[in-house]
Amino acid sequence: MKKLFVVFCLVLAGTFLLQPALLQASAPKAGGTLIYATGTDASTLDPQFVTDVPTSRVVMWVHQTLVYPDLQGKMQPVLAESWTVSDDKLRWTFKLRKGVQFQDGTPFNAEAVKYTFERINDPQIASPRKSSAVVVKEVQVIDDYTVTFVTSEPFAPFLAQLSAYNLAILSPTQAKKVGKKYGEQPAGTGPFKLEKWVPGEKMVFVRNESYWGDKPYLERIEVRIVPEDSARVMMLLSGDVDVIASVPPVMLSRLDKSKDVNIIKQTGFRTNYIGMNNKVKPFDNPLVRKALTHAINPEAIVKGVLAGVGTLGGAFESPVIPGAHKSLPRYTYDPALAKKLLAEAGYPDGFDTDLYTPTGRYLMDRQVAEAVQAQLKEVGVKARIQSPDWGTLISLLNKYDQVPMFLMGKGSPTGDLDFTLALTTQCGGKMNHFSYCNQEVDKLIKLQRGTVNVEERYKILDKIQEIFFEEAPAVVLYYEDQIFGHRTKVHGVEVNPNEFIHFFKAWKD
Repeated sequence: MKKLFVVFCLVLAGTFLLQPALLQASAPKAGGTLIYATGTDASTLDPQFVTDVPTSRVVMWVHQTLVYPDLQGKMQPVLAESWTVSDDKLRWTFKLRKGVQFQDGTPFNAEAVKYTFERINDPQIASPRKSSAVVVKEVQVIDDYTVTFVTSEPFAPFLAQLSAYNLAILSPTQAKKVGKKYGEQPAGTGPFKLEKWVPGEKMVFVRNESYWGDKPYLERIEVRIVPEDSARVMMLLSGDVDVIASVPPVMLSRLDKSKDVNIIKQTGFRTNYIGMNNKVKPFDNPLVRKALTHAINPEAIVKGVLAGVGTLGGAFESPVIPGAHKSLPRYTYDPALAKKLLAEAGYPDGFDTDLYTPTGRYLMDRQVAEAVQAQLKEVGVKARIQSPDWGTLISLLNKYDQVPMFLMGKGSPTGDLDFTLALTTQCGGKMNHFSYCNQEVDKLIKLQRGTVNVEERYKILDKIQEIFFEEAPAVVLYYEDQIFGHRTKVHGVEVNPNEFIHFFKAWKD
């Protein structure tokens, strides 16, 4: 593709690294509004309630974490300037950045950090991501700009955990003032702040003039919610919007022919899969789940629906994430074997079920679900497509016994497997929509957390992934590439492997 434009920029303490070859020849211009079209609306702007990437993207325009990883996965300072860990690995002490204030004028300090972690652990708050801070036993304020985390046990991925969007620091003053409405009236330390939100239609963010780091060039960002892939593409081509998310692969060639459009394509951490709920018949039967692993043909989907965009593989975790299993095979596509296993399970004529899918959340998600539907029909499984809006779908999935089969994706906000293992694989995990539970897996998850030796920890992580693969609560379809499009007059758009898109250094001609 003649205009392939890849940006691997990460947030580093208010400074953003650009590949030297991609630096713009002309000087950036301050001012203006950037219009960004995405397929799904945010569900909240409260970091402690975020459970999906489209929401986390905008949440992290407003908020920041103590640390954030560079391209090699090494943690860099953001709101924390430095840190040390005790010899017993139970006390982590952070020196905090001075001269920072929240968007409501409240000073950022150690008390704000302490409040943030106490809030996410408060049962009355009922955060769905409480597990992200479960290892924190106590937060001690040493002085205004020094804070110590006391963990209940040695926790190897602690720094990576602190980079998660759920642990972004929020203003205690604002959170106490507005209570449950914080998700609509947030106050973080980030470079943009919320001005307006019309649910289902648009969000407007404005530059934070009191931001502690280099201020954004843009005055405003307008986020428009456009679920239909083709509609977003047409809006980009016409110039109605400046940037779009989730470019459908089948339209890449058309966009590439336009002199007014560039493409950002970035390998990411996301796995797209078909999940099966182990509590809902007939997926409580492992033979049925095994049958469907052989009834679905991911290679045909990637080639036929996604125009070859996407990487095939068998492991539930994307192989570009450190610690992901590198050698698990794909399930073999074998319809005859699928029928045989269904007969053994007591379904010689197949069965009827519902297949839930989002529309506009992932690359051509509805079309992928329809391809899976057609493949299942070949072995006698009649799957009715159900496609509620994103918020309704998440609500149904979070009941854990309502959705029998679903198309979903999982990323890795921290670049460390522990975060998503706890959510998707552990018994009772908040994103464990498979209702999967294996006591050995839970023991191994706990074991790897306290294993400081990286090689030994990765062996344990491999074992967890092997067990999950064998019990087949999910069929991996592919590892998704991120594809964004932008007008050529837009510069400095930053896309990270964890799927965040930033406009902190973006500007327009």
